[in-house]
Amino acid sequence: MSRTIALRNLILKAKHAYYYSNEPVMTDAEYDALEDELRLLDPSDPVLALVGSPVPPDTMLTKARHAMPMGSQSKVNSEEEFRTWCSKHEVKAIHASLKGDGASAAAYYRDGRLVQAISRGDGTIGEDITANALRFKGLPAWVGNQDAGFSGSVRFEVILTVEDWTKLDPSRSKNPRNAGTGIMGRKNGKHSDCLTIFAFDLDETRDGQSVVFQTEAQKSARMAELSFNVIQHQIHTSADSAIAYFQQIAQTRDTLPIWIDGVVMKVDDIAKQRELGITAGRPKGQIAWKFDSTGAETVLEGVVVSGGHTGGLYPTAQLRPVDIGGTTVSSASLANYDEIDRLDVAIGDSVWVVKANDIIPKIIRVTDRALNRQPIPVPTACPFCGGEVGRRRTTGGDDGVIIECKNSECSKKSIGKINRWISSLDILGIGDVVLHAMVEKLDLADAADLYTLRSRWDQMVNLVTHAERDLRLGERRTDSILQAIDATRTLTLSQFLGSLGLDHLGKRRVELMIKAAGGAMDTLTDWRSGKLRDPAVAILAGVPNIGGSIQDGIDAMGPVIDKMLTRGVIVQDVSPGGNSAETATLAQTVCISGKLPSGKKKADYEAPLREAGFALVDDVSKGLTYLVLADPVSNSSKAEKARKLGIPVISEDALIELCRDGAVDVAASQRVRSSDYVSTQHPSK
Repeated sequence: MSRTIALRNLILKAKHAYYYSNEPVMTDAEYDALEDELRLLDPSDPVLALVGSPVPPDTMLTKARHAMPMGSQSKVNSEEEFRTWCSKHEVKAIHASLKGDGASAAAYYRDGRLVQAISRGDGTIGEDITANALRFKGLPAWVGNQDAGFSGSVRFEVILTVEDWTKLDPSRSKNPRNAGTGIMGRKNGKHSDCLTIFAFDLDETRDGQSVVFQTEAQKSARMAELSFNVIQHQIHTSADSAIAYFQQIAQTRDTLPIWIDGVVMKVDDIAKQRELGITAGRPKGQIAWKFDSTGAETVLEGVVVSGGHTGGLYPTAQLRPVDIGGTTVSSASLANYDEIDRLDVAIGDSVWVVKANDIIPKIIRVTDRALNRQPIPVPTACPFCGGEVGRRRTTGGDDGVIIECKNSECSKKSIGKINRWISSLDILGIGDVVLHAMVEKLDLADAADLYTLRSRWDQMVNLVTHAERDLRLGERRTDSILQAIDATRTLTLSQFLGSLGLDHLGKRRVELMIKAAGGAMDTLTDWRSGKLRDPAVAILAGVPNIGGSIQDGIDAMGPVIDKMLTRGVIVQDVSPGGNSAETATLAQTVCISGKLPSGKKKADYEAPLREAGFALVDDVSKGLTYLVLADPVSNSSKAEKARKLGIPVISEDALIELCRDGAVDVAASQRVRSSDYVSTQHPSK
């Protein structure tokens, strides 16, 4: 690394620490000496012109979209499965790398400078963690050579190494994965400098064109050349060699400086990977060979039944607490009652419990059957409403393995569907205790009733959430909940349908069906018209076997859908000119992203925007009229996408003008003074 690049890194990280975290990493004299040295090397260096923090204020943990989705890999769990993969795809050279047990993220660079880091999230949308990422070890703030900085993205695992874990938690009361993930998401950035990144993938652009790498080995070498901390890897020319490497790593994993949960095997030839393609979002040319799940023996002490939002009744094992992989496990999934029969397990038995994929506790076998074991009964009536139960029908019309409540009025179903709506739309502030209090004391029957709560403000404020301590919701929490609900009054078609809690229908499936149907399912009216019972339409939408079931579910939710529409919920059609009167009338749209300087929420602007002729939307896409950001010159992913699509990015002041006059001076709104982000205490940084 040249001295210029080293100075840029030091200066950028020092600026960030000084302005963002209030924890300077050096004295003013040391900082000034760095700037003086860089100025001697290049008086016009771009880092010298940067004023204030390299990270805009209030970006931490705001939603951000990945420029390229971060997908998952298919898994193998045995030598036989790995050999089958090699044989099926005629694999020759194999790039084998450690699979770090941490949290995945991506960092985006433009002309050398780190402009944004985003957690993996769902692979498409994650959370902005730039403020913390600038402090991670192994992730440079400036990348590239002295004259031409790196542009593109790098993907990495954020890991708390064993050494740093020991320093932070000498007793090792937690595992480093959970501890590291918690640190990564802290708003105050505390201990972020204890996290280390291990890079495993790279996208690079030069002169606006993507760089084409021939092999994974070349890509890894390029990441190392750019000064990223690259995950340990080797190239193997045969399946036998790769298997031997996996076995060696499995035997010595406890001596490694980081926790890992397997080895990632990639076809080294990238052209071959492209040729193999992708299935269900997973590249065929890559697999993750996971280690055997960590397990322990304990006693099954009881079984409780939980109810799903579609009526399913699910048995959960209550275990004598046992430590597995650094966490205390006291319950485990039993999947369904057929699985209980297959295991021949009963209360009182000793069982072997593993953490499936090192995450979800699961009973895999009985190790000792107790003399006084008690059989686990299959429910003959719903434990929540006393209604009739039966087996859920499969798509082929046969009885399935799930036992479900058949009572359409079951209170557990209602609460489950309301909870599904709340969690799917990320309505913050309504946990299980608050929701049950609302259902019991405010007579919430379904999710549509959430949109009546603003008119019941007094009742909300006085809602008793913990009777034993006479705790009430209170004004501040009520206002926060109502604002969160109001922020969901305008929804995309996939958000609306995918949040109703219907069988087979989540947000992602709605999006896929809309795309596959090619315009036939672009409006709410289309979905409610009965089209999906037509085999031709169901095949077109990609659901040939479940189209009728999906239609039945939508029809059954008809009264709730009608209630939502009459209570002001707006469902946006996919394309202009659809059947939504609201979308047709409000052809111009505005997206508000991140925290605003005034502290106001998106919902505060919804009504004023509607009066001015604008609809409030959640995403940046072609046809958007304005994107509103606290900092219009931000380099966030939404800002970058908007600029590529030619969408004006405006400030909150311009938004206020928009609500008042229906038009703004975009050029004026984008003239943001750099002094807005300059500390009066240290004008040189």
